[in-house]
Amino acid sequence: MTRLARAGRRAATALAAVAVAALLAMVPTAAYAHSVDSTAVTLTVGSDSVDGTIQIPLVALDAALGTDYADDTSAVAADADELVAYLAEHLTVTGADGTEWTEAFGEVTVTTIEDVAVLSIDVSLDAGAADPGDFTFSYDGVIADGVTHEVTVVVTDADGSIGLAGVITETDGTVTVGEVADAAAATDPGVVDMIWSGFHHVMEGADHLLFLFALLLPAPLLALAGRWREGRRVRDSVWAVVRVATAFTVGHSITLIAAAMGWVDVPSQTVEILIAASVGVAAIHAIRPLVRRGEVIIAGAFGLIHGLAFAGILADLGFEGQASWPVLLAFNVGIELAQLTAIALVFPSLLVLSRTRWYTPVRLAAAGIALVAAGAWALDRLEVIANPLAGVEEAVVASSWAVPIGFAVIAAAAVLHGRVRSRGVRASASDAAAASGSEGTAPAEPEAEPQSRAVADVAT
Repeated sequence: MTRLARAGRRAATALAAVAVAALLAMVPTAAYAHSVDSTAVTLTVGSDSVDGTIQIPLVALDAALGTDYADDTSAVAADADELVAYLAEHLTVTGADGTEWTEAFGEVTVTTIEDVAVLSIDVSLDAGAADPGDFTFSYDGVIADGVTHEVTVVVTDADGSIGLAGVITETDGTVTVGEVADAAAATDPGVVDMIWSGFHHVMEGADHLLFLFALLLPAPLLALAGRWREGRRVRDSVWAVVRVATAFTVGHSITLIAAAMGWVDVPSQTVEILIAASVGVAAIHAIRPLVRRGEVIIAGAFGLIHGLAFAGILADLGFEGQASWPVLLAFNVGIELAQLTAIALVFPSLLVLSRTRWYTPVRLAAAGIALVAAGAWALDRLEVIANPLAGVEEAVVASSWAVPIGFAVIAAAAVLHGRVRSRGVRASASDAAAASGSEGTAPAEPEAEPQSRAVADVAT
C-alpha cells in the first residue's frame, strides 16, 4: 500500500468516526419543544357518572408551563391547587343534549410508568340526568400551550368492554363517546388510532430503535474467523435483514399477546433492564460476531422482552390484561410499520457504506454509541445513577430524522471519497508509467487495490 493510500485510509477512518459521532450534535438542544409525549386518559362509565384518570408526563407539563417538575417532583404536591385549576380550565365534558357535566378532581400524585414520571389525577364526571355512556370529551391541556402532544382516551363501559375512543391532537381536540361502549368499538376508526399509537410509540422509543439499528449494522457483512468481513451480496444482505425483522416480529408478538391478554406478568423494571441488556448484546455482536447468525438469535430472543414493553404501553392506555383481538392486531400492525419504516430509512445507507473503506469505523463508532447508551439505561433502570444521557436521548428522538439523513450523507461522502481516491491512484500509476517509459524501462504495474474480501468470503 502506497504512502498516499495509507494516509487516505487514516483520513477516511478519522472522518467516518467523527461523522458518526457528529450525528448526536445534529439535534436541537431544546428537545422538549418538539417531542411528542402522550397523555393517557382512562374513563369508566358508571350508572350515572363517569370516573377517570388523567396521566400527564411531567416533561410535557414542564414544556407547557415552564416548570421543573421532572427534576423536582416534590413541587407537584406544592402546586397541586394550581395544577387542578389548570386541568379544569382545559377540560370540558358535555352530554348528548349539550349540557356541561360537573367535574370533581381527586388528589394530585406522581407515579412512574415505563421509566417516565407522570402526574396522575382522578376525576369524576357527573352526568346528572343525562346518559353517562354518551358524551363529548374535550381536552387541550399541554396542547394549548404550543407543545406537540397527543391525548389517548380509552373508555370502559358498564359491562367492562374496553375501546379506544380516540386520540386528541392539536387539530382535533374532542372525542365523542357513545357507540365506543359496545364491542363493535374495536372495529370502527378507533383501529386506525391504535395502528398510529403502535407506530409512534416505537418511533419514539429510543431503546427499541437502537436495538434494531444495532442488529442491522452487521447485516451486509459475513462472519469469518470471529470477525466481520465485507462481502455479503446485496441479495444476501437483504435476506439477512428479512430474517432479523421476522425474528423480532415473532418474538415481540408472542409476548405482546400473552401479556396484553393477562397470561403473563413481568415487573416493568425487570423488562426495562433486560431491554437495556438487549441493546448492549446487539452492540457487542455488531463489533464482533458472538455466534453464527447471532443477530437473528438476538432479535428473536430479546424480541420476547421488547414485546413485554409493548404490552406495557397497552396497559398505560387502559388495556391491561384485557385487550381485544382487534386492538392487539391494530397495535401490532403499527409496530411492524414502524419497524419497516426504520429499516427502509437506514439500511440502504448501511448497505452502500459496507462497500467502502469507511464502514468499519462507522460500524464500530455506531456500535460503541449503542453500547454506551445501553450502559446508561442499565445504570438508570437499576437505580444506580440517573441516566446521564437522558437529554441527548430526548433530543435524538425529537429529531430522529437527523439519523437517516446523517447516514445518507456519510454514505454519499464515502462513495465520493472512494471515487476521488481511485482517480488519484490511477493518476499516480499513469505518471509513474510515463516516467519509466521516458527512461527506457518497462512501465511498472500500478499497485493493485487489496483483493476484495468479498471474493474471499463468498468463496469460503
